[in-house]
Amino acid sequence: MSQATPRRAALAAAFSIPASAALAQAPAPQALEPTAPGPGTPRPLPGERIIGRADAPVAVIEYHSLTCGNCANFHTTIFPRIRAAFIEPGLVRFVMRDFPLDRVALEAAAMVHCGGPERYEALISMLYTNKESWAHSQDARAWLRRAGTLAGMPAERIDACMTDRGFTDPIAVMRLQGEREFGINATPSFVINGQVHRGVQSFDRFSALVRPLLPPGAAPRG
Repeated sequence: MSQATPRRAALAAAFSIPASAALAQAPAPQALEPTAPGPGTPRPLPGERIIGRADAPVAVIEYHSLTCGNCANFHTTIFPRIRAAFIEPGLVRFVMRDFPLDRVALEAAAMVHCGGPERYEALISMLYTNKESWAHSQDARAWLRRAGTLAGMPAERIDACMTDRGFTDPIAVMRLQGEREFGINATPSFVINGQVHRGVQSFDRFSALVRPLLPPGAAPRG
């Protein structure tokens, strides 16, 4: 499980969100005040990504960070099996929510959302597959810009998405909501029908958690 302590502190400073240590010391920490999107803010604004049928009997929420190695492992090796066995047959609705652990993860998430819903999953797959090439590079923003332009987005739009707080603040708010609603403090974390499960879930572990929640007679594919 990827612990978030130093990276969360960096992100907290970037957004004026106090880290946990500061929360213990400061009598009245200032909460994030999201910047309202202006007329020049790129659209659509970032939001959760829902994969699968709306009426699926099991709802899974994943909180992930694009610079998280365990998240990359989950999405490149485990999630494809989960998708085939549980999501495509209509048994699981899988919701992806951003929980950026650092500024680079925030900008990567902004680039992904910048491409719109039609590019989202392809960009997520590309970033996780190539995580070691960009997440710790000296100029991650330039790498993300190149990746976005290869996906068909103008460089000016990508820059606007990564720098306009009216665009990036919804991502920060998504992280804050995960902390407040479910106590999320590391990635990946999964909420399965309201119950929090932390760390990478193997396919067998995921199956063991989901199967008891399925209706009688329902079974995963394969």
